[in-house]
Amino acid sequence: MSAPVYFIADAHLGSSPDPRRDEPRLSRLIPFLHRVGDRSAEHLYILGDLFDFWFEYTHVMPWRHARILGEIRRLVDRGVPVSFLGGNHDWWAGPVFKEFAGMTVHPDPITVVHQGKRLFLAHGDGLASGEDSGYLILKSVIRNRWVVRLLHLVHPDLAYALGHRLSKFSRTVLTAREFRIAPRLSEFVDRTLVAGHDAFLMGHLHARHEERRPAGGSLLVLGDWMTVFSALRLEDGEFVWEDWSSGAGTDTPPPGAPEIGGHGESGS
Repeated sequence: MSAPVYFIADAHLGSSPDPRRDEPRLSRLIPFLHRVGDRSAEHLYILGDLFDFWFEYTHVMPWRHARILGEIRRLVDRGVPVSFLGGNHDWWAGPVFKEFAGMTVHPDPITVVHQGKRLFLAHGDGLASGEDSGYLILKSVIRNRWVVRLLHLVHPDLAYALGHRLSKFSRTVLTAREFRIAPRLSEFVDRTLVAGHDAFLMGHLHARHEERRPAGGSLLVLGDWMTVFSALRLEDGEFVWEDWSSGAGTDTPPPGAPEIGGHGESGS
């Protein structure tokens, strides 16, 4: 029996100004991390938007996120590699993720091979260029190197206040409320699968979804940890969904229809 590989996305910790609003998510995420460690997993992949906003300064980090980053560090110290793919809300991950939490950080999509399967992993933002124009404009601004340099000169409290406003705007205005695989995203998925991948895994859409593609291979959208609380596990060459809504993970059948998550601040 092979060691399992785990995949999650879209916890959006910090989406509310009140740190107590993170607790329902942390009360599920932390047991999940313990389960990953107890099972001596081969790897954990976090496909972006662990935080609703993240920006790093040389000597400062948000205190409210130290708890989850410490749990990830403990998981790494137990021998489980953790890889993080930057999302549209926390693309600026850097030394804190790498040195404090021990994660490997990927700013862009990656291809990995586990248990004989070639997997394409992405957060998912910007893949359907031309159909997400509002977000793409925002993305071009917040990733501009001069904007990043300017933020480094701003007091962290002010930068995070601005960042949370932009994040809330992105979640509530620029993100579609109904789940759909846009035509250009669909084309991108199929091109990627035809190029030699067995599965395409992504977050960003806040829905738990699995489908077999006409081009061959599978598309798996990971859900979120705001309302769906889902994880995906690869074990013995098969994908298995886990439901963490109760705080204790249970295997669950593949979704027959997309299970829509949340973009707001609920998480309870």
